[in-house]
Amino acid sequence: MDLGGALVVAWLMVSQVARAEPSSPRVVVEADRCIGLRSDEVGRLLDIELATVTTELRSGPPLEVLLRCEQERMTIEVVDPLTRKRLSRDIPVPLPEPGRERVVALAISQLFAASWLELLTANEPPPPPPDDPTPPPDAEAVLAARRVAERSTGPDAEPERSLPQRELELLAGAGPRGRALESHGPLAGGHLELLLRGWLGPSIGLVAALGADYGQISRRLGQVRGVSLTAGGGLAWGIRPGPVGVGGHVVVAAGWAQVRGVPREPGIPSGSNAGLTGEASVGLGPRVRYGRLRFDVDAELGGMLRPPIGLVEGGPPMTMGGLWAGVVLRLGGALRRSPSPPS
Repeated sequence: MDLGGALVVAWLMVSQVARAEPSSPRVVVEADRCIGLRSDEVGRLLDIELATVTTELRSGPPLEVLLRCEQERMTIEVVDPLTRKRLSRDIPVPLPEPGRERVVALAISQLFAASWLELLTANEPPPPPPDDPTPPPDAEAVLAARRVAERSTGPDAEPERSLPQRELELLAGAGPRGRALESHGPLAGGHLELLLRGWLGPSIGLVAALGADYGQISRRLGQVRGVSLTAGGGLAWGIRPGPVGVGGHVVVAAGWAQVRGVPREPGIPSGSNAGLTGEASVGLGPRVRYGRLRFDVDAELGGMLRPPIGLVEGGPPMTMGGLWAGVVLRLGGALRRSPSPPS
């Protein structure tokens, strides 16, 4: 092949690449106050989702998207060059976890598909406003948009995927508690619990808890030991601007408690009593979320109904009831969440 032929082949190859890869982006995404969200990655994923349309938009304006985050809401605004409309939609801010850009891209693509539904019944692209200098959309792009709209409304269309806002979390906790704080014989003890927390939305949820408490106090002639088992439920709340937030809960529980005296020597009078009881508590503290991992540190305050009292001869009685305060550390993870798009 001579030099002229080689130049012709090279020119053809370059022109094909130039046609296949437009120099200007076909999707432009801007994010306002969306901390940690990579707008360029959202645009890349959205371009893939709407490839059948964006590959046809080689001349007119690109698909424009504006994301604006305020507290726990994200507003999506799009400018559609095919229908010449500006549309918007509010969604919960996706959790700061891997795959959040994919979730946002899917929500945006659904908004574009909803805009293109009117193209199914239109014979011609909508006329531009009198003062709009934007050139009419390419006919191939309109046809591609119609195909996207048909897929989104056809019998085989997938239902709209919900954002990952509902979660079920299981955590195990432990920590110290001081009991009967208002009495003459306060009791230092330990607390174990298993907590199940289900989020109904970004900041409110329900909680169920199983708890076990143990305490022991020394007397001159022996020891008095107490144990309680409780089960209950209540409300949970949380503010999660990022991986670290703050939250709390209010729990009401019922259970069983026992106190018994353990003398040091035989013959010293002692007793053992058991009965039903109940308690109410509130907790507040930081919440750490990393992927599916959950970590809580709560300061808690509560009160238990007076269960039976135990004693050893020669000392004041002991009870598990009354006002108590403590700290609990919980570690666990998210078991289940609402369906999220595959990555």
